[in-house]
Amino acid sequence: MSVKLTEKTATDAAEREVGAFTTLIDNDRTRITHWVIKPGQQTGWHLHDFDYVTIQESEGTLYLEHSDGTERTIEYVPGTAATISAPVEHNAINVGDVDIVVTEIEYKN
Repeated sequence: MSVKLTEKTATDAAEREVGAFTTLIDNDRTRITHWVIKPGQQTGWHLHDFDYVTIQESEGTLYLEHSDGTERTIEYVPGTAATISAPVEHNAINVGDVDIVVTEIEYKN
């Protein structure tokens, strides 16, 4: 995850627990984060200031709320990937009934 927006999460999304994430690599070029988001959990508000790729490792339903007020729902399909252009400020909430597992790869340069 790029930049955690801890205060915004505490103000706007304190009712949900944040899912588990592990930073696998964080160097000058790349940041790789592995997420497990249980049903009802969230990522917390955060800002992606680098382009990134997500690799979906599970099924599930992820609800995204963006800082500009837009919302959308993503149906996860294992083994698929998506590319996203920065900047993106959002919070992601697992609204399904299974754990969402995803690896996120950010390209710093």
